[in-house]
Amino acid sequence: MGKSADPSPILWKNSLAIVIKVIASALAGFILFKAAQEYYLYAPVLGTWLGKLSPKWALAFGGIALFCIAVFIVVLIILWLPEKAKAFEPRLAAWRERLGWLRWPLAMGLALLPAWFFLFTYWGTIFTGLYLRLLFLLVDGTLIAVLASQSSTHLVQQQSLYLGFLLVSSVFYCGQRLTAVTTFPFSLSWSEGNRLYDYSLYFGRSRYDIAGELSLPHYAPGRHLLWGLLFLIPNTPIWLHRLWDVLLSTLPYILLGYVFARWGQLNRLGKWIFTLWIFLFLVQGPIYTPLILSALLVALLVQPKRWLVSLVVVAIAGFYASSSRWTWLLAPGTWAVLILMSDFEMREGEDWRSLLKRLAPIALTGSVGYLGGMLSNAKLFSPKELAESTALSQPLLWYRLLPNATYSEGILLGILRATLPLIILLVWLVITRRWTYNWLQRLAYGLAIFGFFTIGLVASVKIGGGNNLHNLDMYIVTLALLSALVLRERKALSIITWPSWVQVLVLLVVFIPSWFAMRGGAPLDLPPQQDIERTLKVIQTDAAEAATSSEVLFLDERQLLTFGFVKGVPLVSEYEKKYLMDQAMEGDREFFARFYQDLADKRFSLIITDPLFSQHKKDSSDSFGEENNAWIKYIARPVLCYYEPDRTFRSIRIQLLVPRAKPKNCP
Repeated sequence: MGKSADPSPILWKNSLAIVIKVIASALAGFILFKAAQEYYLYAPVLGTWLGKLSPKWALAFGGIALFCIAVFIVVLIILWLPEKAKAFEPRLAAWRERLGWLRWPLAMGLALLPAWFFLFTYWGTIFTGLYLRLLFLLVDGTLIAVLASQSSTHLVQQQSLYLGFLLVSSVFYCGQRLTAVTTFPFSLSWSEGNRLYDYSLYFGRSRYDIAGELSLPHYAPGRHLLWGLLFLIPNTPIWLHRLWDVLLSTLPYILLGYVFARWGQLNRLGKWIFTLWIFLFLVQGPIYTPLILSALLVALLVQPKRWLVSLVVVAIAGFYASSSRWTWLLAPGTWAVLILMSDFEMREGEDWRSLLKRLAPIALTGSVGYLGGMLSNAKLFSPKELAESTALSQPLLWYRLLPNATYSEGILLGILRATLPLIILLVWLVITRRWTYNWLQRLAYGLAIFGFFTIGLVASVKIGGGNNLHNLDMYIVTLALLSALVLRERKALSIITWPSWVQVLVLLVVFIPSWFAMRGGAPLDLPPQQDIERTLKVIQTDAAEAATSSEVLFLDERQLLTFGFVKGVPLVSEYEKKYLMDQAMEGDREFFARFYQDLADKRFSLIITDPLFSQHKKDSSDSFGEENNAWIKYIARPVLCYYEPDRTFRSIRIQLLVPRAKPKNCP
């Protein structure tokens, strides 16, 4: 008699399926409950129904509660009674087909709905909770998937579900950036106004009446030139530059995703899914556009056997990346090596001499990329000057690797959330030989990932950073590039044949960056128009009057000069806020000695700044505590010692300072 089959694998598979169903059921119930609870908690107190609601709000709450219950029942049926759910699918699919071409306008309307509701309506200022947004993403993405699916027997196809989530989140992220496109004359964030000023200095110097020598931005010329291109057009308004910022912060990501998608053997829908996924995966950093453009140049033009083109392209990409941020020196050359190595085949019985000869062009291409990066920054050839640079002389705050007041996730948990599911998926593809590579490719891929991960962690804990993942930019882009290389393997594209737990993992890889893109954002909250007009008028009058007797220092809000909101006041380019902050974090006493002497000499008859305070924070227990304390020690207290507030506009966050008659205990 033959032996009976071992039932253990079947039992394990069934047990795993039950565990997944239980977890999914509990998670769905939790999300739906929290979404309904958020509605109640965030709803305004307008009556006595249910303790706080008016009749209309109570009726809406009842509708939301019933909707959540209905969704929960549908989820339970799909999970636990799949046969009954499948019996309804052909009928529902037939109803969908009757919509004809109307499906596509409906799908686009659903894609726009969350962005409109949360970013451009009054309701977005009320419902700021995470679970309502999560519910919107899940329901809206699923409905789009239903409309986009082409099957006559299935209501939702796997690819369409990915597309639904990615499309909703991509539209939402772009909408979030578009909220900043406004004519508001003052800075929208701590440094936005002065960054616009920085960008103007290469192509827009004619906008200024310059007092003394013009100090160009002290860092990132590649970035400043890119954002400053619009200043080649005379008299461009501030809203157009904010729109330019939106375009630069979105389109290059999408283009890079599309170039990556073209590497693989994907159908048209698959290419757009991968394009949108790359876009959202990268904005988890967020990653600055110059690095994206460098990666785009390498991905587009570096190819095996086109050595001359590859050498020129990687040199340009390396030069541009390093001129934008010198720590990106290694990135373009490394990416070029990874692309060229992806087609490198080992030959059986080949000796070392022959192997090294074939590797030489690849090594040369990478080296040219590194050399191009070094040529963009003279200090990279001077170890002494490099060691004394601001980036290497500022303190490291290692506690920011873990959850803290500056970044609630912490750098380590944040990067694991963003990339661990993808890494697990890539490892599984390697173990199951759906993605095959030789030992040299493994060495190149591993060194690139480990090296950029380590560099990113160290850069993230430097004072002034650590509130997001942008310093892990080279690591994130490298993972995106490797994901694109996987697309070249036909065996890596048959997702429908993969085990159920891996398909859940793929869904997580898609959903996590989609959810991240929707977590933040709200309607632009500007001060009342009368406050804006009054503040601007006072600054115009006081600055013009002060300029007749002495110099006026726009320590902050320099865009008022850039875009002509304040006219007839010469620009003092020294002592810009961001540069002062960098020197404060470094503790450059020689630099501040000159600054303090100018303050003591009452060089400036008026200083325009954001409101200054002299109270220290508790370092690690407060958000950016160390940075705040460095600012207070080196800038706020000395300035307030020699100067005193003349006017403070709290709703606009601007303060006008004038010299004190009798300074006391000044440095």
